[in-house]
Amino acid sequence: MTTYGIREFKARLSEILRSVENGDEAIITRRGRPSGRLVPVRPTAESGASLLTLRDAFADLPDADYEDFEALKSAWQPRVPEIAGGADGRRG
Repeated sequence: MTTYGIREFKARLSEILRSVENGDEAIITRRGRPSGRLVPVRPTAESGASLLTLRDAFADLPDADYEDFEALKSAWQPRVPEIAGGADGRRG
């Protein structure tokens, strides 16, 4: 666990987030006193609903039909953005 003052935290945010994504924790201080902690997200079985869960929940609605489920499913699935910029994926 590493401690960062607010100015250092702001200056190194991307680097610190990469470290947290790799399992490290970070304490953020303000005027030398801890004010927050960044910890990695630990996925749980309940954290991500599946399409089956959505379908089952939707089936309990009285006026729901398969077409309604398909419309929700297509809106819910992640979309892959088209890359209009360079190789780094940034848009111009």
